[in-house]
Amino acid sequence: MPDDLCDREGSIPNSNPVFGLELRGFEHIPEAERNMTVPQVAFFWVGNNANLFYVSLGASALALGLPLLWAIVACALGNLTNLYLAVGCVGGVRAGMPVCVVARSAFGVRGNLPNACLSWLVSVAFEVINTVFGAFALLALFELLGWHRPGAVGKLVAVALQLVLGGGIAILGHATMVYLQRIFAVVLPLALLLVAGFTLAKVHWIQPATSLASGPLTALIMAASGVIAAGPISYLFNGPDWVRYLPSQTPAAKIIGSVFWPSFLSCFALCALGAIWATLGDMSDPVAGLKPLIPSWLFLIYTGAVIGGSLANNVPTYYSSGLSIQAMGIDIHRYLATAIDVVISSVLVVYILFVQDFTTALNDFAAFMIVWLAPFGGVWITDGLMRNWSYRHAALFATEDRRGPYWGWRGVNLAGWLGMLLGMVGSVLTMKSPLYTGWVARTLGGADLSWIVGLALSGSCYWLFTRIFAGKRLVTPMLTAVTGEEVP
Repeated sequence: MPDDLCDREGSIPNSNPVFGLELRGFEHIPEAERNMTVPQVAFFWVGNNANLFYVSLGASALALGLPLLWAIVACALGNLTNLYLAVGCVGGVRAGMPVCVVARSAFGVRGNLPNACLSWLVSVAFEVINTVFGAFALLALFELLGWHRPGAVGKLVAVALQLVLGGGIAILGHATMVYLQRIFAVVLPLALLLVAGFTLAKVHWIQPATSLASGPLTALIMAASGVIAAGPISYLFNGPDWVRYLPSQTPAAKIIGSVFWPSFLSCFALCALGAIWATLGDMSDPVAGLKPLIPSWLFLIYTGAVIGGSLANNVPTYYSSGLSIQAMGIDIHRYLATAIDVVISSVLVVYILFVQDFTTALNDFAAFMIVWLAPFGGVWITDGLMRNWSYRHAALFATEDRRGPYWGWRGVNLAGWLGMLLGMVGSVLTMKSPLYTGWVARTLGGADLSWIVGLALSGSCYWLFTRIFAGKRLVTPMLTAVTGEEVP
């Protein structure tokens, strides 16, 4: 964001109009411009979650070897991590800034740059995933409408349509995005509930495990819960961005309730449907996999819901990607940063559409994403709680002020980085994924605890190191000996 807007604390008239161009970017949102309401937050999260990502996560619980009823239990356990997100959203409201800026308090005004870069990369990955799901649905829709075997041309058309729709909304900005999510929050769940009504009668609820994995039942439940927990945890780097237009004095209980319950219930329902549908057919392609199970007219409605769900989730992700690009130090307007991100992710989608085993790539990505995201969230959320979510807004943007409160050592808060790295080590040791199983997870028979350990360990270590570093009892002599410089 250009400096003339980045440093302005005065209100900009009509800065965030519906179907107009939002003028704010990654800077602080003044109180006078905060026009979001608590009911809008609830609708936003229902619409945002109504997509096939959660259906695929639920289907993966069956693939890991769980019987259906225990897979549904794993869906509930994994989605309890929406509480992490709800607490983080309190920080987004209190600070009025995106996570990529707020986290500078915990990692340093310069030290958070790698996290901002990773935030952008993970955003692009999710944009690709959602666009692929939307492309699957559009290709199915093309065939229903008479375009048989659309092939490569059809894939390009499907990507282009989503680029124009999703990218266009994200470029306009926050108010337009929130306005349209209210529509998605009503239409998409109704369509999916209609599909569920036609399929639930076919389900055999009591059945043996799929035998695709072996191990103690508890270990399988924890492994499935870890994969499913990747959904809510994936919002810890951008979810609070979308509620920062709420008035800063909104009670914390209202913020947490309007985020947690809509998110938990919608995500759990979709994950459970994914597990249920996986007992009826091959859900590696959750669009084509459902086609034999429902009548043609309903499949048409379903494909429309999938396309809408892809847009509903992609638009906020595109939006936050633009904020991450700004936080990386690229001095452009938010809407230009968002446009660049849309083009990059669309190019990647064109490539990924030709990868056959998309489900395996999705599960591997979900597992390894937690290794960074949960510890990152643990540190910045703990930092916010320790500060009571109180920040000096201008100081978070003062990347050259060596006397600033968030400067640390050479612009890096060592407590934040050490806490996150130790949390990442804990995640690696306790994770269970198709590509890698940590030592602790192997010892526990394949139980995945990374979704619990990573965040808790990083937050605890950050709290401890902050207390130690504040007194300079350990770090000052060590750094002085290594660098030959006096540590401030």
